[in-house]
Amino acid sequence: MRSVGQLVALARLTALEAVRQPVVLLLAAACVVATGLVPMLLMHNLGEPGRMARDGGLAFHLTFGVLIAGYASCSTLARERSAGTAATVLSKSVSRRVFFLAKFCGVTVVVLWFSLAAGASTLLAERIAEKFHQSSELVGYATDWRTARWLLAAPAGAFALAGALNLRGRPFQSVAFLLLAVGPLAVLAAAGCFNQAGAWSPYDLRVDWRLLPATILVTAALPCFAAIALALSTRLPMAPTMTGCVLVLLAGLLSAHVLGPWASRNALFAAVSGFVPDWQVFWRADDLAGGGRIAAAELLRALAYGAAYAVGALCVGCALFERTEVNG
Repeated sequence: MRSVGQLVALARLTALEAVRQPVVLLLAAACVVATGLVPMLLMHNLGEPGRMARDGGLAFHLTFGVLIAGYASCSTLARERSAGTAATVLSKSVSRRVFFLAKFCGVTVVVLWFSLAAGASTLLAERIAEKFHQSSELVGYATDWRTARWLLAAPAGAFALAGALNLRGRPFQSVAFLLLAVGPLAVLAAAGCFNQAGAWSPYDLRVDWRLLPATILVTAALPCFAAIALALSTRLPMAPTMTGCVLVLLAGLLSAHVLGPWASRNALFAAVSGFVPDWQVFWRADDLAGGGRIAAAELLRALAYGAAYAVGALCVGCALFERTEVNG
């Protein structure tokens, strides 16, 4: 129980430290704004209304999420190693394993909260996109400009409210990061009160719930990436760690295409293909094309793969951190 209490306390401090980094806050706000701008700037639908907004939102969720997970993981461990903070904590009867796992739990909380904002923004972006509607309330093509304005105003509102609370002694970065997810969720709840043309109507969210499994899969990739970044941070400074994270990301995206044809015929290629994370497992946006859905079995299989790979990376990271010299 003592170790659990230490893990919870250190994870909480890690999460607070991560969200107080200006880079994390700016990346999260940029994701919400970019997702909201896609259906307003790109009118071509590739033969399916809302597809560009849907795929763009998921792409921004993955891209900005990877940046947040990688930066938070690198900064929280590499910086404490170099500054001597880690040595101070480890000298107070805190095991290295608890310390390392607490860092992962703290970063995971941050990326999950970010995913709330990104997921809600993606649902709203798909609703905003121009579509043909035929009902008693609306007939013809329409873009939900009211929801678009509210979504783009959500980050500004979060910053304004966080600034007002900062005058009363509350930290600006952490409060603004929390409100960045509250804003899109509030817009999502309020959007059900009117139709795509902006007229008030009986409550109906009118969002594509098929996006939820795809959003869950993108979210599941982020803790897996954070575990890899933490494992690299045990031995490398921040800049080489970020470089290594980029290489791991690129290798995982290309492994299925480059190593896949050879893996079935060569044991060495099969081993390398199994060692490199397959990020394509978490990207299933194409399954939604043409009204398709992500099967429950595929969702569970991808979640199990992500959990297994994250546990493996954490085991390697714990073993490396046990033998890592920590500056005092």
